[in-house]
Amino acid sequence: MSYKKIASVMVSISVLVLTLIAGKVQAGELSADEVKSLMKQRFPSLNITLINDSQLPGFFAAEADGDLIYITKDGRYFIQGTAIDMEQRKNLNREQTTAWNNLKSPMRKEDIAKLNDKDMVIFKAPNEKHVITVFTDIDCGYCRKLHKERQDYLDRGITIRYLAFPRAGLQSSAAKKLEGIWCSKDRQTAMTNAKLKQKFSKASCENPIAEHMRLVRKFGLGGTPSIVLENGNLIGGYQPAEILAQNLDSMKAVKQAAK
Repeated sequence: MSYKKIASVMVSISVLVLTLIAGKVQAGELSADEVKSLMKQRFPSLNITLINDSQLPGFFAAEADGDLIYITKDGRYFIQGTAIDMEQRKNLNREQTTAWNNLKSPMRKEDIAKLNDKDMVIFKAPNEKHVITVFTDIDCGYCRKLHKERQDYLDRGITIRYLAFPRAGLQSSAAKKLEGIWCSKDRQTAMTNAKLKQKFSKASCENPIAEHMRLVRKFGLGGTPSIVLENGNLIGGYQPAEILAQNLDSMKAVKQAAK
């Protein structure tokens, strides 16, 4: 079969699929996968990483570009905001994101384990007890705060491994600044100069930033810093060293007790 005939068949199949979905929209019988497909057609740049039934009657819950949205099961409306069950006094958003976090932990753990240390910027604790992997941006206030307090983390036995997450995209000035860090001979100094002194290296080279951003999309990360723990759990935002160390120590104690 020629290329033109293959292309014609593919177009026909696409039209048929959209026609079937459109018919189901009218009947109100869409599945989660069909709603995801429909949203992709309507918003091609929207990255939906998860979609399933929600506790909100008549709605699917979807993780889209790191944010939680609710989509009606007929695929017509979506809502972005906090859903509260007033009778049971529950924040449905919090319960949904917690469930997703736990669901994706094994996947994040596996993907992070595949990375090479040479593709990270690492600040190693002398008496290492824990390792955190931090997706960081260069213009993020809480990223700078975390880095400014890095010695507090290191003193508590927490090794910091940085991955790049330029929130404005791979073609942004932030991405260029991060490239300068990853391409420097002394990445640690370049990271500190950039975050705390606003001194940026202009070095350029092949780098892993695009691969880091692939993980950002796969994990559905929406902000920085995003902290991935050794078990794959995600902390979405800055957490002081003292609090983080207490949580990590507790998790380690529970794991050891379970053996």
